[in-house]
Amino acid sequence: MIFLFKKTKVSRYIFIALSAALPLSGHAASQEEPLEIEQLRKEVNELKALIQQQHLATVKRSEYQSPTEAGATENTSPKSLKLTTKAGAEFQLYGFIRGDSSYQFKGGNGIFNRIHKVDLQGHETNTDRFYNTVTTTRFGLDFKTPIEGQQIGGKLEVDFRGGVNNDTLRLRHVYLTYNNWLFGQTTSSFLATDLQPDMLDFGSPLGIGTFRTPLVRYNNKLSAGPEYFISLEKGRDENRLPTLSGKLKYDFEDGSISTRAMIQELRAPDANNEKELSWGAAIGASYQLSPKLKLMGDYSHVKGDDRFLLYTNNAYLMNDNKTQIYLNEFDSFTTGVSYQFTPKIKGTLGYGAMFAKDNNAFAQQDILLDQNQNKRLQQGWLYMMYSPITPITIGLEYIYGERKTFKDQKGIDNRLEAMVRYNF
Repeated sequence: MIFLFKKTKVSRYIFIALSAALPLSGHAASQEEPLEIEQLRKEVNELKALIQQQHLATVKRSEYQSPTEAGATENTSPKSLKLTTKAGAEFQLYGFIRGDSSYQFKGGNGIFNRIHKVDLQGHETNTDRFYNTVTTTRFGLDFKTPIEGQQIGGKLEVDFRGGVNNDTLRLRHVYLTYNNWLFGQTTSSFLATDLQPDMLDFGSPLGIGTFRTPLVRYNNKLSAGPEYFISLEKGRDENRLPTLSGKLKYDFEDGSISTRAMIQELRAPDANNEKELSWGAAIGASYQLSPKLKLMGDYSHVKGDDRFLLYTNNAYLMNDNKTQIYLNEFDSFTTGVSYQFTPKIKGTLGYGAMFAKDNNAFAQQDILLDQNQNKRLQQGWLYMMYSPITPITIGLEYIYGERKTFKDQKGIDNRLEAMVRYNF
């Protein structure tokens, strides 16, 4: 019925337009006919203008949509399962089912990144090994409730990488939010996981941190636009006082930049409760060079900590009498470039490194104790991601890295990894 009506209406306009183009006899027409014809002619012109306007808008959107935007449209995960209660509370379920495989030519004891513990030359026992796991599967629940103009929300997220063997349920994020406040366990404010290059390996790249810890955090925006985060966080179990961390983040049109800092009192109960000041500073940025090309990098300098950043040495070593402690100090950074080849194919080339200070008391004590801790770690990776359909992602990655101890012993990390993931 709708189709026939539209067809009849358009036919009527065409008929009237043709009729208006023909010579009309003043003697055969009534005085009302010219007015009616003029009105219909005006409606036809308005219809033509509307059709032309819609056509131009469609062409413009087609011409200016970037490949990245097109890819995002095609590859965006399906909408998460959402439930809204009568009172207005929203619950949103998300996650993915993931399977990982790895062939390790040389490396450490495990499927994922262990660059700081790969076998040293002459003691290589973890060579030519094949691994499989589905423990990286993840489930999460976001919720929020507006109450009298206040925003109350939270998150619960789990995977199966807990326990001694990394095969039991593990809490990743568990927190509540009240307006600008957060209470619970989540990623430290000293870290910037949004600035790390893409990596298939679930262990994450060398040079960054993923430390999730209980904390109390406050965040807000300055009048000029940057957003700041301040938090009291749980550091090492032995520390009596919480860690104070802060972040200042500025998002602009083509990227973002962030600076971070943390300070804490380090306590060594096995060295007569000796205390030292531990601290860290970091800066990182990302920049979208073009719709297809993105650069990112992050740098940190840390003294006296082994929790916030990945693959580091012990926070401290003790002298023989256990009366004095020597703090580890190091620089760590990661950088990478990602390129969107097609809406379905994306590649990332990345590099990460850790350089420990080797002329301090920590390094000298390590050599004396034959601890085999690391003077230098380096790692590069090439990651290709393919999304044949919206919820499915297939990845392939090659990783090569080197480890060098304070005694100049070397170790090699050489692996090929694959991943299949279903997002929901």
